Amino acid sequence: MNHTAADAATPSRDGTNMKRNHDGSLINGNPKDASINGASASNTSLAQYSDLPPEIAHIGPEQYNALSTLLLRISQESYNDMAAMLQKMAELPIAPMANGALSNGLGAANMQGNAESNKRKKLLLLQFAHEQRSKFIKLLVLAEWGKKAALDISKLIDLFSWAGAQARHMDAADDQLDRIKVLSNIARENNPDIATALQVLSTGKASWMPSLGYIPPEPISSDQALNLLRYMNTSLSIRLNVHENLPRHLRNWRIHSGRVTFVIDNEFEFDVMSFVEDASEQWFLIDLRLLFNPAPVVTVGSRFFIQLKQQADMVLKDKRLTGLFDFLNNFTLTHKISILRSQAAALARAGWAGSLKVEPVHRLLVVQYWTNRPGKKNWIEIGISNNRPKNGKVSWRGPPIPSLTTRWFRQGKEVKDAPLKFDWSDLSMEKIIKLVIARHTSDILRSTKESLRTGILADSNLSEAEPADCTLNATLGTKSASITLSLEPVTGNYIMRPASALAARAEHAFNLGREPAQMAHVMTQVLATTLAGLIQRNAQQLGWQVVARQALKPQVLKAAVKLDVIQSALYWPSRWSSNWAFAAIIDSSGESWWILEIGSDGNSIEHAEQIRMDRPDGSSLPINRKTLASLERVAIQLLSFRITARQLAKEKKMYSLEEELGQTGTPPEARRIARRWVMRVQTPDLLATKFGQDPWLESDIKITCEGLRAGGQNVWHMATGRMVKSVAADMHKLMAASPQKAFKFSDDGNFRILLSTPFGQDILGELRARLRDVNRLRTFATTLQKRQMRLVSSSLQRVQFQYGPSPYTAAVNFSSEKEVSIELSHNNPHHRIHNLLTEIANDRLPSFLTIDPSDANGLDRFCTTLVITRPMFKIIREIEQRSPGNCRNPAIHVHSILKYRLTYENPVCTFDVRLQPKDDKVYWFVEDNLRPKDPNVLPTPERGQGHRRLDNLQEKLKELFSGKATGWFGTRNGMVAELDAIPDALRKLDDCVMSCKMEGGYVAPPPLERPAQQAQNPNQALPQANGAQQGNQQQQQQQQQQQQQQQQQQQQQQQQQQQQQQQQQQARMHQQQQQARQQQARKQQPNQQHNPRAQQQNGRPQQIPNRQQQMQQQGRGGRPGQNQNNVIEID
Repeated sequence: MNHTAADAATPSRDGTNMKRNHDGSLINGNPKDASINGASASNTSLAQYSDLPPEIAHIGPEQYNALSTLLLRISQESYNDMAAMLQKMAELPIAPMANGALSNGLGAANMQGNAESNKRKKLLLLQFAHEQRSKFIKLLVLAEWGKKAALDISKLIDLFSWAGAQARHMDAADDQLDRIKVLSNIARENNPDIATALQVLSTGKASWMPSLGYIPPEPISSDQALNLLRYMNTSLSIRLNVHENLPRHLRNWRIHSGRVTFVIDNEFEFDVMSFVEDASEQWFLIDLRLLFNPAPVVTVGSRFFIQLKQQADMVLKDKRLTGLFDFLNNFTLTHKISILRSQAAALARAGWAGSLKVEPVHRLLVVQYWTNRPGKKNWIEIGISNNRPKNGKVSWRGPPIPSLTTRWFRQGKEVKDAPLKFDWSDLSMEKIIKLVIARHTSDILRSTKESLRTGILADSNLSEAEPADCTLNATLGTKSASITLSLEPVTGNYIMRPASALAARAEHAFNLGREPAQMAHVMTQVLATTLAGLIQRNAQQLGWQVVARQALKPQVLKAAVKLDVIQSALYWPSRWSSNWAFAAIIDSSGESWWILEIGSDGNSIEHAEQIRMDRPDGSSLPINRKTLASLERVAIQLLSFRITARQLAKEKKMYSLEEELGQTGTPPEARRIARRWVMRVQTPDLLATKFGQDPWLESDIKITCEGLRAGGQNVWHMATGRMVKSVAADMHKLMAASPQKAFKFSDDGNFRILLSTPFGQDILGELRARLRDVNRLRTFATTLQKRQMRLVSSSLQRVQFQYGPSPYTAAVNFSSEKEVSIELSHNNPHHRIHNLLTEIANDRLPSFLTIDPSDANGLDRFCTTLVITRPMFKIIREIEQRSPGNCRNPAIHVHSILKYRLTYENPVCTFDVRLQPKDDKVYWFVEDNLRPKDPNVLPTPERGQGHRRLDNLQEKLKELFSGKATGWFGTRNGMVAELDAIPDALRKLDDCVMSCKMEGGYVAPPPLERPAQQAQNPNQALPQANGAQQGNQQQQQQQQQQQQQQQQQQQQQQQQQQQQQQQQQQARMHQQQQQARQQQARKQQPNQQHNPRAQQQNGRPQQIPNRQQQMQQQGRGGRPGQNQNNVIEID
């Protein structure tokens, strides 16, 4: 301290003056003694305050570490410890789960195999709680103590700070004194020699100064200098080749300009020379040049070179050239590390900030990269290695040369034998870091690629120098489901392209520190999810409905398709049934499409078949609407054919399923590719041929699927075949006259049938029905042609024709699968027997008489019946229309197709008309029912006791039955008429009866015999016999009542008798049918050759055989729910 005179005049301190605190208060309290000699106390205090030393500096609260900061750090440390504890708990092994129990659920906690793991987890949790509790208790104690001792601690801090400052001042005083002494020597100046200086400056010399006597050398010429250099070069060459024992790393040298230059590649080169010829003298360093970039230029004469030369000459003196090399080599390697260190520090401050850390180590460079990446550290070490072997042996080539070496530590472990090739001639720390990171990135991507599932197309583009060029491309199936994985070189974060929400979640999972195997699994899931999402979007655009799979377990699906399924999606395309599904299965090889038949319970798969569609070049199909629509069409084809094939296999029928090929491209690049599937079936398996009947179709039929029907759930199929030549000509005429919509026929005999079947059902029934329809149309058209019936219109479901001179129209409808229906208008006379004609056409009348032996089925007999009965029904219609509104005189009753009854009320009479064969011909027999052979079959009007006809009617009938005319003749009790003469016979019969009609109503004549009641009561019988018309009317009423009762009883008896007769007749007809078949087989050929049967012009047979043939059941065809308009045109 500097004391002045004012300080000396200051009185000394009073003993009562005490030291004060930082706030100015006295430590020992205020002075209590009174003023002396009346002096003022305030004056005394001011004098005392002026003598006090300076106040101790107070340390303010703003320089303290706040308690809140301590609380935050303790809380953060506790949170980090808890996270580490949870990570350890998660890494503890647990027993494998069974029955689908979750690893972190109740099922895992209650398993016996996890008991030890649970104990360890609980122990970790208790240790963590105990440590944190102790830590926070200490923090609480410290906080409570700080509240109580805040004032004292503040004073202690001030005092400690003051003491430390005093100690530092004392230490600095010694250093300042020593520095003053050193600097004083430099500032000292010697005594100047002014006289000598003036003499030299004025005359240029001073006689009293001593002279050394040096003789300056004579200047030499250029030739002498050249000779001198040559001599020096020769001397240096002799010395190096003869006297020096140079190591192998100094064998690269050259001599020029009187010096020797030694070159060490990529390191340095130095020049040395010797000033004497003696080989024992030392070498001297002349120049040094560094041979790497970037490197400073060492200038000769610079301060650095002078210091380096001094040390180099000392090494040359002691260790000669070998020592100089070791010295310069170590210097160069150390300088390289320094350059790399400075470059690394510049990178850490610039573009690699936050991701690069440089650790200063003596003669060693440690650079850590990807510092923000979780997990263990990654770094490289660059240092100098002596390259000595571990066993200590020295090679015959001499000791090794020290060099720069690197060690690479990845995830805390050193990577041995890493092929890291650094360019030490062009030093660039950024290139070195990128090379290491590129190798690290390549290893990660390579390991990830190897961990991917077999089948996933993975292509890695790896670079040895640029980490940004290292990518891993993975494709699952189509190129649309492709991702690219790479690493950001600076931060080490993973980058997945294309960017999406799913890729962002995968990147986040990777950046948390996943192993390559886990990354491969995540990449597989990303690819599968991307592919499934692409399929889902296109399926929604096509209107496909996702199948709810609550009951269908993944194990069932894997077992059905026999693939390692990653993801799957089941769809119901538009108009598919619920028991079939279209499945997109994603496995390691990509997407595959399957047809699945789901069981009725919904938790099983009955059938699974893959759809294989490959391009000619082998590439995969893109996922778009066009591809999915094509797959749907192919699936419908394959599904339909598999169902049909299953039915054929069940029926043990042969078939073949082949691909129809087509050409694409233009020659010569035209290639044949599969267009669609074609099923071929044998014709005999579809349409049975009767014995002795020639086939009308070729051997096989080709079936193709044309897809779903627009607006419905039916599937279109096209059946293509070929008819034999004999049938093709007739069919061509038929089709030319009546073109079909669902059936197309060509001139060469080929035909096409368009079939429509419900989705998921086979087409065999529909195809057989349509072939039966074609055959039925063919045979029925032949039948119509044979009977000279004119075909109006025809289709596979309906044939309309006309028959008779005054043509009547009828139609046969084959649309029903159960039976053939007959369509007759109300104006057609045959509408009266519509039901019977339907029974005949369907072969449901086994007792029906076969009129024409050529009738092979019900339709033939139906046409024959129309031809034979047409005149009969024509006259019946004429008789009915004679008196409009009168349907009871006569009333026409149809008993069977060949028997009819005419009942007249005025006058009362009945006649039976039946068709019977006679003398190889067919005649109509008209029989009067007045005197039948069996009294029990009397008609109701003539069944009363004592019934009697009018006399005039009886006379006229007798006259009619005794006459004859063209085509008919009378018998004793009726008439016999030919087929075309029956109208004339019935017309005359009707005229005869109606001529006896009574005006005012019919009154029955008296009976020939009295009833039993009249004999017992003669009084009542007399007036009735003598009475007039009134008595007859009363008697008629009674007779009618009795007749009604008797008629009911007789009807019951007749029904019973008819049933018995039908059973007996069926048994007889069955025997006759077998006999007739045998006889017909023996006589058919001779009859056809020698006794051909002629027909009339109207198509009616002239004669019939002596035996009766029974009708045969014919197969029914048709398609339910389809009419004539329910077809489409075939192009």
